[in-house]
Amino acid sequence: MSDMVFTGMGIISPLGIGRETFWKNCCLARHGFRKIKTFDTTNMHCDVAGLPEHFQPGQYMPATEYRKMSRLSRLATAASIEALKDSGLNPETMDRERIGIVLGTAFGSSSHLDEFYLSFLKDGPRGAQPFLFPETVQNAPASHVAIYHKISGPNVTFCQNELSAEYALAYASNLLDQDLVDVVLTGGAEEVSFTQFECFNALGALNPIKIKKDGPIRPVLRGGHILGEGAGVLVMEREAFARERGARVYGRMGACVLQGGQAAIGHYARDGRALGRVMEQTLEQAGLNDPEIDQMDLGANFSGELEDMEYGQIKRMFPNILRVTPLKYLMGECSAGSALRVAAGLLSLKEQMRLPTLDVEILKAFGPRDLVWEPAQAGLTRNVLMTFATYGGGVGAVVLKKG
Repeated sequence: MSDMVFTGMGIISPLGIGRETFWKNCCLARHGFRKIKTFDTTNMHCDVAGLPEHFQPGQYMPATEYRKMSRLSRLATAASIEALKDSGLNPETMDRERIGIVLGTAFGSSSHLDEFYLSFLKDGPRGAQPFLFPETVQNAPASHVAIYHKISGPNVTFCQNELSAEYALAYASNLLDQDLVDVVLTGGAEEVSFTQFECFNALGALNPIKIKKDGPIRPVLRGGHILGEGAGVLVMEREAFARERGARVYGRMGACVLQGGQAAIGHYARDGRALGRVMEQTLEQAGLNDPEIDQMDLGANFSGELEDMEYGQIKRMFPNILRVTPLKYLMGECSAGSALRVAAGLLSLKEQMRLPTLDVEILKAFGPRDLVWEPAQAGLTRNVLMTFATYGGGVGAVVLKKG
């Protein structure tokens, strides 16, 4: 995979909209948690989520386009527009059959699914709202991206819970490796809806944060998820194709390994053996030794179980690493939003700025806490190791290399 490079990114995230704002807030370790105002959280354990503030689809496309989309599809399409613009590619001058779209989403547009189902219950089959139905299927965002850009190449959607965007990334790499496409738009999108939020609340899986007005937000370590919303779309190309057109390269894919481990229903593979195995295989595929990893971005998400997994494997494999970067502590658990974490790693490589870090021992801490981040610092950055996991036992790891 070392000849696969990233040449563009589109970012709609809790840390900011657009690459520059996202990177600035990421470097300063400014969280994107905000009080939810779009639905009633009075009777829920939590009223906070990672939300992209001031997102307006009209800034990216005309109303005739976005009014037929769900919020999820708007997020994904807007991110794709930014990614193509950032890459310098123009689909109108390309063979659109040689452009692929591979996106991930864990839950799809749960808000539209809920609205369609309620209209069915209220008015029966003949009264169900037909314009809502197309957005209830998981591949609607990827389809809208294809329709908007008139792209006719492979179009694939992965729904693998918190590994959805990672599977999309791996599949995109395979499409390029087999020379089935020249360019792939890959990544993921997720929305925060009442239905999704209420489900997590009913399971007792939300971080118990309740704030008044604009008061301080102090996450409860090991207290449960802070959900997140957003979209990240990355442009991937084979290096030869990118160099031939003079593209700017953010970084390259060093390796990507995804596997499964044993886990109870609704839980992570807590013993960590599967995670350790994919970390070792990823380093081997990337041709790296442990000391060559310059920074580590973890999947830690306030759940406690994932923190235990990652802490144990870091201490086993990287005993000298004292500081780590759990970006979900700033963005929330945006299940298919791992492309946002990958974007941060690529910007770190491009700008030669190490991502903000926390003391690794924070993974073992409990209770409400003001997180003390060390802001991003200039320094040689050649290789970034990222870990991922989802409930149900799936685990993964990715190495990004300097371009």
